[in-house]
Amino acid sequence: MAPGHTLSCPPPAVPPACLIADVDARSALLALALVAALPNCVEAPRQRLAPPGVRPLGWVDVRLASGPRLELGADGPFDVLDRQGRVIHRHGALPRGASIELSAGRVHLDGRSLGSPPLELRPTSEGLLSLDGRPYRGLFRLESAEGRALRVVNRLPVDDYLRGVLPKEMPDRFGLEALKAQAVAARSYALAEIGQRGWLHPDQRSQVYGGVEAESLLSGMAVTRTSQEVLTHGGRVITAWFHSTCGGGTVPARTIFPAAPRGVMDRPVVCHDCEASPVYAWERRIPGSTVLRAAGLEGGTLQAVAGSPSRYPGRPDRVTVRAGGRSASLSGDAFRSRVSAGRPMAQQLLSTRWAEVPSVQAGALVLRGQGWGHGVGLCQFGAAGYAGRGASYRAILARYYVGAELVRLK
Repeated sequence: MAPGHTLSCPPPAVPPACLIADVDARSALLALALVAALPNCVEAPRQRLAPPGVRPLGWVDVRLASGPRLELGADGPFDVLDRQGRVIHRHGALPRGASIELSAGRVHLDGRSLGSPPLELRPTSEGLLSLDGRPYRGLFRLESAEGRALRVVNRLPVDDYLRGVLPKEMPDRFGLEALKAQAVAARSYALAEIGQRGWLHPDQRSQVYGGVEAESLLSGMAVTRTSQEVLTHGGRVITAWFHSTCGGGTVPARTIFPAAPRGVMDRPVVCHDCEASPVYAWERRIPGSTVLRAAGLEGGTLQAVAGSPSRYPGRPDRVTVRAGGRSASLSGDAFRSRVSAGRPMAQQLLSTRWAEVPSVQAGALVLRGQGWGHGVGLCQFGAAGYAGRGASYRAILARYYVGAELVRLK
């Protein structure tokens, strides 16, 4: 990889923006083969389709949904291709709500057999395909899934995917520079995950993806103006984690994600730019039964919850729950996730940054904390606040992704 500029934490005053390293094609292929040929984007992109049966470099597969029966639509004509990439059907526009299902090993569209999966549905014009009433760019791949279900995969260029992600992950009111930082982080996150697993979830298990209906002009501009830019470390695209609100400071990646590489996001970052977040400070009262269930101690009465000392303010490495002579210990992030699972936001433990020692009152856990999310990488409200003080997206990335390199691929 050609020499670049390592991102480092800037001083309190807004620093000169980091430069972006231009990576030559050979180095890019060696270091980042997955994304060496990202397509160009425009503000109102035309449909670009992959070669039959192939996911090109710089494209992503998003598993939209699976089930015994789904609803399909098409704004214009489309072709149906078999696993060899041969056109086996040509279909006209399809009103949204047409039934598609897998029966006897074959895909049926409104009762008509299209063939055995995998199949590809490819628009032949500027029209869009839709699933369950929601339109998407790119093409659809139909696959067999578990339990005789049909899975629909959306295959499209990464930047078209990001247009449907950014408005779901960061509001336009955060401003263009914060959105550009989010675009680079989200692109890096997506491509790193594709490299590890080969596909993405359409929700918070990867990134929230809303398709065409989610797109906005400002977010699209952020994607376009950062096109082909990714964060790397050691010649690889990094998993650029992000979260809503750090509550005063981030935590090193390996404290939450043990497999994270050394040398990047491996020290905490002090951040006071997220103080405008509505969840910068919060208080929760969690029923004892919920806490005990999270710790695997069902039954009995909650007696105490304690966090172990940590190098990072208010963020315990381990949480111990005691009830009726029994106790259980789990990591701070696992405790937060288990207690919050399936509960509305107003009843969740939003982070593991505790503002004070937790107490048990009338059998319930009472806890005051700061921030929302795991606390690794980009603090979104912090990015907005920092941008509001004049920081560029490069400076924002430099603050939160210490040790990473920002590169543009040719």
